[in-house]
Amino acid sequence: MSRAIRRHLPRAIGLGLALLTFSCASTPWPDETGLPVTMGLAANVDAGESFLSALTAARAANSLAAPIVTPRYQSDIRTFAEDLQAGKTSAEGARRAVEAWGQAAFQRKVKAWALDCAAGRNMPLPSALVETPTAVIYYAAAHFRPRSMAADQCAVLVVALTGSEAVVAQPPVK
Repeated sequence: MSRAIRRHLPRAIGLGLALLTFSCASTPWPDETGLPVTMGLAANVDAGESFLSALTAARAANSLAAPIVTPRYQSDIRTFAEDLQAGKTSAEGARRAVEAWGQAAFQRKVKAWALDCAAGRNMPLPSALVETPTAVIYYAAAHFRPRSMAADQCAVLVVALTGSEAVVAQPPVK
């Protein structure tokens, strides 16, 4: 191996590892707005139901209860999915928006994901959703197409509450 290659090899390896780390830290899609995708609501509902079914089965395999989903905020998170499908934002932009919305809505820390739902019930699920003792989530699916990709993509936007409520004893009122 030449001296020049040996000298630049550690930098090249470091750069490659850094790029790999950054690419794994966000969504699997390019962070770019897309083209509007005309897809019926039924396809998005099916993708969302596949996600919930897969998550429920994975949690059951860990002897954990099904995730808790209440209808109160489902329409709010669906708005972000609609923006993604309309090409107004990227998958990563939608994920960031959902995370900011969740923190404002619940006044506490949340974790948000944009999960690739192309595999249906076999989609990879974050361990934080599968292994946490209680999962309180809100989700919505969307089909979208980043400008640099040739085919429609499928994402489920998920926000989950993290941590726990603090219970503080108050002195009696006199």
